[in-house]
Amino acid sequence: MNPETLAQQFEAQDFDYYLNAMLDRVSDTIDKREGSIIYDALAPAANELAIQTVQLANVVRQSYVMTASGEFLDYRAAERGTTRQSATATQATAKFTDSTGQPVTSVHVGDQFASLGAEPVFYHVTAVNDDLSGILTADVTGTTPNSYRGQILPVTPNDSLSWAEITDVPVPARDAETDDHLRKRLLLPDSSIAYGGNVADYQDMLSKITDVGAGQIYPAWQGGGTVKLVILNNDLRAASAGLIHSVKEQIDPAEATSEGYGLAPIGHNVTVVAPTELAINVASTIEVDSQITIAAVQAQIEAGISDYFKQRRMDWNNVDRITGRGYKLTIYRAQLLTAILKVDGVVNASLPRLNGTDGDVTLVFNNSVSQLPVLGTVTLNG
Repeated sequence: MNPETLAQQFEAQDFDYYLNAMLDRVSDTIDKREGSIIYDALAPAANELAIQTVQLANVVRQSYVMTASGEFLDYRAAERGTTRQSATATQATAKFTDSTGQPVTSVHVGDQFASLGAEPVFYHVTAVNDDLSGILTADVTGTTPNSYRGQILPVTPNDSLSWAEITDVPVPARDAETDDHLRKRLLLPDSSIAYGGNVADYQDMLSKITDVGAGQIYPAWQGGGTVKLVILNNDLRAASAGLIHSVKEQIDPAEATSEGYGLAPIGHNVTVVAPTELAINVASTIEVDSQITIAAVQAQIEAGISDYFKQRRMDWNNVDRITGRGYKLTIYRAQLLTAILKVDGVVNASLPRLNGTDGDVTLVFNNSVSQLPVLGTVTLNG
């Protein structure tokens, strides 16, 4: 019996269950119909017992990792020495120019800007670069600001500013960890304890750096004491140079490499890099319903394929289940075909070709190369 089954058994003990059980103990010579004295006397007690049973079912659910939710799951996480990953704030790069198109010097740390739209996102300047571009941090946490590029309006008055624009998002944000994701982490087998600079220890280090979405660890990649970390941002894309530098400084500062002034143990020389993004082009011959055209389903098919690629990137740092070491990831044509056939209006499709070949694409992971699958072009033939 699992916790959910036990909770459901308690919930089955409702008002009718308790009332009937108590009435069964009353002699049949006494009037037990609704509205009778004995019925009206027992009904309130049965109602309270039913309420207590519902609460007991909730206690059962919140007592186990498998069924706990919300803050109760947070308590179970604390018992395992970890916490829910909190939402972070987007960091964007912006340029500020005057009426002649030249950078302005009047933007300062703390100035506030807002995106366009019915529900604008507010940002504040956290740094001004040497080229007078700025680093903006969103005032809200979560992934909503990650996709915004374009004009921003000054909230802080600035008479010399003619144009402000977000040009890039080098450090995307992440949403707060969901119950399901946290539960999955907590239920992983404790086959490896994070300790003393082992692989599990570096995985734990990366999980606590909020701007890192995922990471691969390559121990002794250039001999004893050397460790390579390959990291993604919170959008599960290759990390930017700024994020790589930030992670390096937290784990093994460049000015004191191997001296133990970061998170890495003394004697570990840590290299932090981004993976090589491998663009995979997808081509398929499809048949659509006679009342629509291929162009009408193109966007939906691309969205479905893109979702599959994103899901595979979520599995990018999973350990090879066969060897228990290293990493393995394959883009499967059959699963891409499934994504295509799920689109309304598509009645048939050929097994997709990937980068012009009739075969699945297995990513390369070794001490020299770590590939990250990204969607290239999607070609649909009729």
